[in-house]
Amino acid sequence: MAPPLSSPPTHKSGFTLMEVLIAITIMSMIMVALYGILYASLDTRERLEYEARASRLGPMILDIIEQDLRQAWISNIEGDLVFKGEDKMLAGESADSLAFLTCTDSTVTRRVEGYEVSSDLCETGYRLKVNPQLQDVLELWRRQDYHIDENPLEGGSYELLHDRVIAFQVQYLDQIDVTNALLDEWDASKRHSLPTAVSIELSIEVGVRQTADDSTTHRTGNVRNYRRVIPLQITGADRKNAVLAMRVHPAIPTFAGSAGGAGGGGDPGNNDDATTSGVAGTAGG
Repeated sequence: MAPPLSSPPTHKSGFTLMEVLIAITIMSMIMVALYGILYASLDTRERLEYEARASRLGPMILDIIEQDLRQAWISNIEGDLVFKGEDKMLAGESADSLAFLTCTDSTVTRRVEGYEVSSDLCETGYRLKVNPQLQDVLELWRRQDYHIDENPLEGGSYELLHDRVIAFQVQYLDQIDVTNALLDEWDASKRHSLPTAVSIELSIEVGVRQTADDSTTHRTGNVRNYRRVIPLQITGADRKNAVLAMRVHPAIPTFAGSAGGAGGGGDPGNNDDATTSGVAGTAGG
């Protein structure tokens, strides 16, 4: 009798330990590369968004200051305590201060008969202090007081405009003349007038700061500089020096000759239908 046939040996399919380790290593390298790309993309996006916001923030701050200054006001205030600009330094940088009265509607309101009411004439100003969290930059604060009190250039409440200001320099012109030097300070109680124009230079830091191992941060080195010259509304005897204010003003257009030029037409001798909106005199004379 023949011996029983033994069953053929079975072969189990699978991965060896070496193959598994190689696969894990390759997968880890791919994941690290993908994470690096994702992190770099997010970091770039955050930095670009922050710089875009900062590039808009500078002009927005200057717009607020300009709106206040263009409505600077002086009339029947004892001692002419209506405008004071001081030359100051903080952390080795220009940190000038402004205090004045303005006809701009206040952002500070009072509740009157159930309604929040703003003031048509208020105290306002701008001051800086060292940022308590970042000692190498400054904070720019806007001051407002609802009523004009015995100290019109002091007191009130403050609102933060920006917390990473490098420098804030304010200078003054007593008349519009390129040969005149800019003044570092202006005190209406001594000059008994407002400046003809105010020059403002604002420098702010942009970009996301990197934190070092010792939990300190350092300047990004990316600084945006803005400059604006703001003419004030000068009236009375001071207007004779305000050449810019005299030469740039709304004017009714006139029509010379009967030939219709660009946008012409109508009766040249009749200006009843002429519109004054958006028409300004030419500064060049």
